[in-house]
Amino acid sequence: MKVFYFFVLMIGFSFAHCTLAKEVKKNKAPNVSSKEVSQCPIPMQIGKLYGRYANKEEAKRIYIEIETLFQSICLGNLDSLPNLIYPEMGLFVDAKAHWSKEEVLTDLKNKDGYFNVYFFDSVKLDEKKGTKGNLTIQQALVSSNGIFVDFHFDSSSESELQFRFYENPKNVRYLINPIFGKFEGRWLLLRMF
Repeated sequence: MKVFYFFVLMIGFSFAHCTLAKEVKKNKAPNVSSKEVSQCPIPMQIGKLYGRYANKEEAKRIYIEIETLFQSICLGNLDSLPNLIYPEMGLFVDAKAHWSKEEVLTDLKNKDGYFNVYFFDSVKLDEKKGTKGNLTIQQALVSSNGIFVDFHFDSSSESELQFRFYENPKNVRYLINPIFGKFEGRWLLLRMF
């Protein structure tokens, strides 16, 4: 009987793997190579916790949100981003620019918009920056082959995240440290990476 259950379990895992592979292939962005898609989802783990308000349970809650966002980016979309924005706060899309949630939603629909260029389109990114060889956020994340996420708790309701790459650590320079805030019991993104 144990052999039968083992056999059924193995068939289930095989089916799930095939279904995931088809989903990844269907959703992959045009500029993502097959090698990069094979590295999706990006392996992640909770790193170090810093600050007087450091809390392992709260770090786990934030980790779940960032992991979901990374999976979307890895597959070539930002479908999960709008759910991470608190409407009254909006989002710092980089170190300086602050957008309302509506502005973020409008930009996400624009194939030449900030998010689509900086996150997924290396050709347009090179044109925009006037230099060759720039990595998109997606390419930088995938190049990591895994990420440690460190948490810097500035208060009980705000945490800045820092990423450490398993490989190609210099590529972390393409990111800024995201900041999460706690609103109505849920951790939401205040500053994009």
